[in-house]
Parts: sequence; structure tokens; C-alpha cells
Amino acid sequence: MRILRSYILRLHLVPFVLGFGVVTFILVMDMLFDYMDLVLNRGVAVGVVAQLFALSLGYIMALSVPCAVLVAVLMAFGRLSQDNEITALRSSGVNLASVLVGPLAAASLLAGGLTVFNDRVLPESNHAFANLLIDIGRMRPTVKLEEGVFITDFPGYDILVHSVNGRTNEMKGITIYQLNPGSPPTTILANRGFLSYTRDGHTAVLELFDGEIHDIPAEEGGTRKYRRLLFKTHTINIAGAGGILERSVRTQRSDREMTSAAMSALRDSLQALYTLQLEQKRLHLRALGLPPAALQALGPETAPPLARLRMLAAELLHRGDALEAVERQRPELDTELELWRVERAAMRRRIAELSVEIQKKFSLPIACVVFVLVGAPLGMRVRRAGPAVAFLSILFFIFYWMCLVGGEELARRSLFPPWLAMWLPNLVLGAVGIDWTLRACETPLPWHRPRARAAAPGSARAAA
Repeated sequence: MRILRSYILRLHLVPFVLGFGVVTFILVMDMLFDYMDLVLNRGVAVGVVAQLFALSLGYIMALSVPCAVLVAVLMAFGRLSQDNEITALRSSGVNLASVLVGPLAAASLLAGGLTVFNDRVLPESNHAFANLLIDIGRMRPTVKLEEGVFITDFPGYDILVHSVNGRTNEMKGITIYQLNPGSPPTTILANRGFLSYTRDGHTAVLELFDGEIHDIPAEEGGTRKYRRLLFKTHTINIAGAGGILERSVRTQRSDREMTSAAMSALRDSLQALYTLQLEQKRLHLRALGLPPAALQALGPETAPPLARLRMLAAELLHRGDALEAVERQRPELDTELELWRVERAAMRRRIAELSVEIQKKFSLPIACVVFVLVGAPLGMRVRRAGPAVAFLSILFFIFYWMCLVGGEELARRSLFPPWLAMWLPNLVLGAVGIDWTLRACETPLPWHRPRARAAAPGSARAAA
């Protein structure tokens, strides 16, 4: 049995590597064009772009590993079925459940490693990626120059460029608004220009050609004058734009740059603040003599899912009466109540977003085990590996991803608890996979229909 399990695990190795490579390439392909643009058109060093590309692989690996497991399981068991080895194992009295022990154990180890990766390595990778993006933007401002879009990243200037060559730093159709505190901005128009840097690398130099300047200088004797200047060459020095890649360390982190412990602490603090503000608002409105219906219009707070749904329904039913009661007492309280509704919705959405990210770190790796339960019985029925395997893999992964994205949005809208929204794809596909696996292992359950057995040839002739 040990030799058989080792043989089946070896069958998974090559399809897993190929599936991981293909899925990763598909997910990365969209970003490759952006990275090539940074090198070819924006003049960013190849080493810096390569580091940026390596850091971006963290989130992609979290998605491609479960999909690669599904591809490997389908191809491995599809090959066993194609070579009639599944039939031979059944004829030899080998229980197929024992055959699945190896893939399930390997998937469990992979899920554990991926969980640690998502919680520890991925946040640091995302943080370094965000820092490097900021550094690249400071190193070469042309990276941020998008044609036909106002750029506000230059200190004291807003720039609009019709076309830009990031490689040569040449710009055409330039419109610049120089911000002047306390007075209208100065408008600078130029047919073309170049962007360069001083030797110290900290000041960007804009050399403009064939343009004009529209300016309204400060008041002189209580009057304002309009001034229009034509120029052949005009130079603007922008201090602080930066041309040297200096690595910065940001202390602020987004959700995907934090571990589950950090997000849990932040969520708990926001939940405590929300509860405190809700109670203070209730006491404030109660002191103003508002009726119970108006207090109920504050809506559901922290409660179990079913109770939250009932409270939400009560809020919708009594909201009109509550607002009418508020308007009869003090019309300005209607605005106060609506402002609290907006603030409360924002806080609850933020709490739900943190909970979703925490649950996603653990639910996504478990998909490795779920895909083994789904893929093994399906692979046993596939007679030919190839297009069928690719189609099934893509179909199941798209279904899983759609459920994950849809559940995330439902959780943010407080329609589903975050844990249920993130674990629902695993629960659904896991239940289906267990049922299919038990059927393949010929382990009957109460809802399984017994298979009709063909009658023996002698009995058929006797019946005739």
C-alpha cells in the first residue's frame, strides 16, 4: 500500500508544477505589459522592475496553488482511469478511500503552509510592493504621467500632457497650472518639453518650448491686471520630485498588508468604538424625549445573524413612523439621525471588510483539500486527459472565485456574516466532493440509489 500511495503522489507532481506555472502565467500576463512599459517606455531599471514583479507574485501564488491542486488531481486520476488502473485496483479489492489518503494528506500539508504564507509572508510582500511603487513614482515622475489625465503628484503644480515618451522624457501638448496660494493659478502652455533631473537627483527640471504663460499678478493699487507672455524656452525647477530611488518605509498599512492578528485587533477596537458611539447616540436621543420607534430606527447592532435580519426588517418597517415622530418634535434631529445612519453604515462596512480579509486568509488554503475531494472522483470518470481536464479545472475555479467575490460583497453589505460568506464555497464544494468521493469508493449513504445489477446470462435465457 505504501508503494501504491507513493506512486499516486508521484503522478501528481508534474501536473501540479505544470498547472501552477500555467495558472500563474495567465494571472500574471495582464501585468507583464505594464512591467514591460516601465522598462521600455518609462526608463525604469530592469532590476527594479524584476523586484517589483517578484513582489507581485505573492497574491497570485495564493490563488494559483489551489487551482494547481485541482489540475493535478484531475490529471492524475484521469490518467489512472484512462489506463484502467482504477478498474484493476477495484478488481484487486483495494478500497479507493485508502488511495485518497496520500493526496488528502499532501493537500492538508499544502493548505497549512499556504495559511502561514497568507498570514505571515504575503502581508510583508504586499507592503514591500506598495513601498516600491511609491519609490518608483518618486524616482521617475514620468511613470505617473498618463496621457490626457491631470497629474497632481508634483509639489505646487498640476500637469496635463497630451502625449508622453517615458523613455526620452519628451512631452507634447503640455498644460501646467502653477498653484499660487491666495491668488489664481498661473497657466503655462507649451507645444513640447522635456523632463530631466539635477545632479543631486532631488529636483525635477521641466524644459518647455514654444509656449505662453497666462498670469494674474497680485493687486497693485486695488486693481488686477491680466498678463500673457510668449516664450521660446522656459525652465521650471520642481524641488522634491526626486530622481534617485530611495527606499522608504511606510508605517501605515492597508488590510492586505496586515496579519490576521493585527486586523483582529483593529476590528475589535472599531467594534468597541461603534458600540460606544451607538449607546451614546441612544442616550442622547432618549434625553431629547424621542419615542421608542425613533430609537429603534437606529437599526440593528451587533447580534446573531437571524436576530440581525429581524432587527433590519423592523428598522425598515418603523423607519417612516420614526422619522415622522422626529420631524414633529424637532426637524433638525432628522438630519442628525440621517448623519448617524451614514456614519454607522461606514463603520459597519469597515468592520465587515476587516472580518472578510481575516476569514479569507484561512478559507482560501482549505480549497486545496476541497479540490482533492471534488477532483478525484471526477478524474476517475474522465477517460481522456487533456481538454476535458482543462475545462473542468477552469469551470470549478471560476465557480469558486465567483462565490468568493459574491460572498465578499454580501458580507460588506451586512447581508451575510463574514465567516459564512468566505467559507460558503468550501462548504458547498466540500459537501459535493464528499458525496462524490463516497460514491466513487462505493460507500453507500442513505440518499444514494442502489445500482441496478445486470442479470446473469443463464437467468436471462431461463426467463425467455
